[in-house]
Amino acid sequence: MKTYSLLLLAALASTGSAYGAAFTAGNLVVERVGNGSATLSSAAAAVSVIEFTSSGSSIQTLNLPTSGSNQVTDSGGATGNGYLNFYNGYLGFSGYNTASGTTSVSTLNTKVGTIYGSDGNVASRTAFPTGGLSGTPPSPFSGNTFRSVIPTGTSTFYATGTAFGTHNTGGAWYFDGTSFTQVSSTATGQPTDLRNVEIYGNQLFASSGATSGYGIFAIGSGLPTASAQTSSLTINMGTNASPFGFVMFDTNADTALDTAFIADDRTTAGGGLNKYTFNGSTWTNSYSLLVSSAGNSHALSSTAGGGNQGIRGLAGSYDPVTGFTLYATTTETNNNKLIKIIDAGTSTPTSWTQLATAGFNNAFRGVDIITTAVPEPSTYAAILGGVALLSVAARRRRSV
Repeated sequence: MKTYSLLLLAALASTGSAYGAAFTAGNLVVERVGNGSATLSSAAAAVSVIEFTSSGSSIQTLNLPTSGSNQVTDSGGATGNGYLNFYNGYLGFSGYNTASGTTSVSTLNTKVGTIYGSDGNVASRTAFPTGGLSGTPPSPFSGNTFRSVIPTGTSTFYATGTAFGTHNTGGAWYFDGTSFTQVSSTATGQPTDLRNVEIYGNQLFASSGATSGYGIFAIGSGLPTASAQTSSLTINMGTNASPFGFVMFDTNADTALDTAFIADDRTTAGGGLNKYTFNGSTWTNSYSLLVSSAGNSHALSSTAGGGNQGIRGLAGSYDPVTGFTLYATTTETNNNKLIKIIDAGTSTPTSWTQLATAGFNNAFRGVDIITTAVPEPSTYAAILGGVALLSVAARRRRSV
């Protein structure tokens, strides 16, 4: 196996803007692309990570360098890119070591995975192999899109994306701090076009909207590190669904995931916030709700039209008393919204609350909840006076 170098970002200290204060547990982190000036397109755009409180107050903004040897940009127009994850005390996100303004950046083999520690400082920056389709192994996602990262440590992570043409460089890859392994199988019928990657209940999952399966796949068993693991369609959303972010919960602390929320970016019926529940054998859809934006309405609707939007980024938490609190980014390609939706668990939600907007010539992509490092943050319980208080923070909460 060929070894690839891990680049530690000490050089970024001189920029200042790439470093921030410690993240606060319970707050949100949102990835934003754009500089507020240039129109978003397939060209490389500036990337910022913004920390918000759960009520939408901005705490800090980390602006990634857009030039120099440690630059991190992303496509302004590739709405499938930019799905960050906060997991086990680390924040990870995808990007490209390419100067702002470079055309068709998603096709370039300049991909880089960046991990921040909970202290708000860069822990590592991993340059992907650049050998293209002929390397050994070939470059992950060579010639195509790098979408999402979930860190498992200071310099280890899973990454998802898609391949160029019929070349088998898509799916899910694992970086162990030294080398990359394509952990998902590329056999006929297996998904090689994966979107958001998550870990829930110590199991690796990813969303896909490709013909190999529309919904949420479990990749291998647990957290795989060996190649060619079989991916199983855990939640089948049906043909033409378009899932991105998702969160899964164990609401009764029996170690089995029983509730899932999935972001679907369609603006037609079936798009928006999708809720699924598990009865021990089958995942069943409870509702699909679009975000109404007509006349600044804060309504949720199962009906298409009237300017209703889907969602892409998704995070959430669960409380046994108040229910589920969900945070999502909407599908407008410019100046989209960060919103909050409450599902009390007793009825279908009917409204959403706006927390922030991205600003003109900017777009929000992924969102996650900041959590503290715990053995398995996907689901954890604190026992107080004999009462189990579950706080499933989005991935971990969530997973993702």
